[in-house]
This record gives sequence, structure tokens and C-alpha cells, in this order.
Amino acid sequence: MFPLDLKGCPLVTYAVVSEPYVLPPVSQVENSIYNDSYEFQKGGEINLVRIISQFTNMSLIMRTSDIPENWGNVYWNGTASGAYDVLRSDSVDLVIGNIEVTRTIRRWFHPTVSYTQDEMTWCVPKAGQASTWNNLVIIFQWSTWVATFGSLVVMGLLFHYLYYKENNKQVTKWPTNSLLMTFSMLLGWGASFEPKSATFRILIFGWLCFSVNMGISYESFLRSFLMHPRFEKQISTETDLIQSRIPLGGREIYRSYFETNNASSFYLYRKYNSTTFAEGIKRAAKDRNFAVVSSRRQAVYQDQKLGRGKHLIYCFPESDNLYKYGVVLLARKWFPMLERFNNIIRSVSENGLIDKWNEELFIHTASAEGTNEIEPLSIQHLLGAFMFIGFMYAASVLVFVLELFFGEIQKRKGKNFWQIVFRKKITFSR
Repeated sequence: MFPLDLKGCPLVTYAVVSEPYVLPPVSQVENSIYNDSYEFQKGGEINLVRIISQFTNMSLIMRTSDIPENWGNVYWNGTASGAYDVLRSDSVDLVIGNIEVTRTIRRWFHPTVSYTQDEMTWCVPKAGQASTWNNLVIIFQWSTWVATFGSLVVMGLLFHYLYYKENNKQVTKWPTNSLLMTFSMLLGWGASFEPKSATFRILIFGWLCFSVNMGISYESFLRSFLMHPRFEKQISTETDLIQSRIPLGGREIYRSYFETNNASSFYLYRKYNSTTFAEGIKRAAKDRNFAVVSSRRQAVYQDQKLGRGKHLIYCFPESDNLYKYGVVLLARKWFPMLERFNNIIRSVSENGLIDKWNEELFIHTASAEGTNEIEPLSIQHLLGAFMFIGFMYAASVLVFVLELFFGEIQKRKGKNFWQIVFRKKITFSR
């Protein structure tokens, strides 16, 4: 048995940077016996091993590699690469950095007790905002628009018939003006029908009530649509992911998870692209063209870091996780201090320090979600209105040009006609 006070014995730890478990080092340690010794300050597992060293009075030495995500691999015959190779050769006591225990790892190393749980899931680009040019139209369903337009035409023709009859057929037969007046009432504008019969007045009153109801409904829905952004359909299941046909992948060790007989897993296995976690999450967040297998906690942290309050990544809900796993610290085979380390880890976890560290790392997430619910009104939201008025202006200019063109033709025809008539008169007089 080792004494409670180890009086500064070295605890050599190999850290693989995997935020938020292990954040990048702040500086390299000079005058160290290891040329890859660095100073780490932040990260959940950094705090954990620091507490372990304090409880045991050991001198903590943190080593790391210049190669990003250098966990390495462990093979069936015991050979290893990366951080696992360093631990396998007994050059360090612990390896930290979001370690997930597998059968092979458990065979050649001794993990500590799990101090927290994480989830392995698919993370995809967050659905972008839907187009805004049709904001003024999609407020109602197409059937509502058809019914409204049909009612407008029917009531306009009916009003024109009554107006035409009451004025003893002394007005134009064309219903254009009546349709415009009916449309003006629907928009809440003024109209000058001057009805005389009770039937005409009752119909106008009914149309006014209908117009008020439609106007209030349209304005209420319009405000909601303009103030709250709409989004495209979010990829949220494996079925959606397969149908989207976007590239997908992750670390090579996760490919074997999809090596099963069902059709969806076979497709994912065949399309799987091996890449680093950092590259995959960057493509999903910035390039928006990649789905990456990731631990939920790492993805949420990177989303917070890359988006700076704006969510760029969407991870599948818990019901669609690939699996859950316990996060451990990995010790070398037959490490004599393992049981004591386990007791310290249990004590830290039971006292709520692990949860406290997680809350500190993700403290800005809740506030960021609250600020993105309502957006200030911009021209982008009213793009449909500007497009519509631009189209109408263009149509008006086109009609005006055509009127000038046909007017000029009519003038020339009229001029030629009178010239012919004048010539005939001169010829006849002679």
C-alpha cells in the first residue's frame, strides 16, 4: 500500500486535446525532463487530474502531442499507436481526453471508474432560414387564397350587377371598377358604391364584416411570420440523413459501428468518410455540407465556440443516439494507484464538481438561445413585398410603352387614311 502523502511523486499524464474535456495548453513547460510537457489550465479532465494530484500530493506532469486528436489505435496483438502507444510502453501513468472504453482497450489497459456519461450521435448542419420572398403569401394556405379570390370575384360581379341595375344601365358594362372597389373594401380602403336598395346595402355590410375579419387575421399572422424566423426542414433522423445524401463520416474507429446487416447501416458504412473530429465538425458548422459522428458534449461546445451564440450545428435528439458511453481516465496496466484514484473520482462526482465544471463551460448556451428567438424586421423579411411592387412597376412601364407604341401606329394609320381621303377628294374635284 502507498502512503496517503506521496510527497511530490510525479504523476505523468498524457493529454489528448478534446474540448471541453481537455482544452488546448497555454504554454510549454521549460526545464522539464520531457520535451513535450505543457501547461494546461482548462478542461473538465484537467480539473479532475489536478484534484487527484492534490489529494495524493503528487507532482502533476502534463504531456501532449503536436498531432491533433492523437489518440491512436490499439490492435488485437497489443501493439498501439499515438497516446495508447505511449501508455502501452509505460512512459506515462494516465491518458486523458474523452476516453471511451472498448473491449480491446480494457484488455490492454485499466480504465478508472466512469465519472460522467456522454452520447455518441450524428451532428448535422442546423437548418438554415427559409426563403423570405414568399412571406406575404404563405401566411394562408393555398385553399384560403383561392376561396378569398373566388369570393372577391363573385361579390365584385354581384355588386356591379346591382350597381348597374340601380343606375338604369347608365354606367359602363365592364365590371373593372366594381371589382377594384370590392378589392379596396377587402384591403380596408374606401369605396364609393352609393347603394340604394336594402339588398345591396346588406351585401356590402356582409362583405365589410368579412373584409375586417380577413384583414385582422392576415395582419396578425403577418406579424408572427415577420418577427419569428422560419427554417427549412431539419435533418433529425437517420432516414432524413440518408435522403439528404450529404457527405458523412467521422473518426475511423466509429465506422465499425455501422458494419451490420440492415440496409440503413450498410449505406452509412459504405458512405462513411474517415476524418478528424475537428475537420468534420468544421465542415458541418461552416461549410454546411457534412454530417459527423460526434460526442454530444464536444459538438455542443464546438457549436458554442464556432457560432459565438448562433447555433450552427444540430445533433440528433437523445432518442436517436447511436449509443451512450461512460467517460473514463485510462491508466496503464496494473497501475497500483488505480483504486485510490477511483475513490477520489467517486468523491468528486458525488460532491457535484463534475456538473459544476460542465455548467461553467456551457454557461453561455442558454442566453444565446433566448436572443435568437425574435429578429428585428429587415428588408429581407419584406422581400416579397418589394419584389411584388417591383414586378407591378415593371408591368406598368411595359404597358405604358405598349400604349405609346400602339398609339403611334394608330396616329400613322389615321394620318395615312386622311391623306388618302384628301387625295380622292382632289381627284374627284378635278
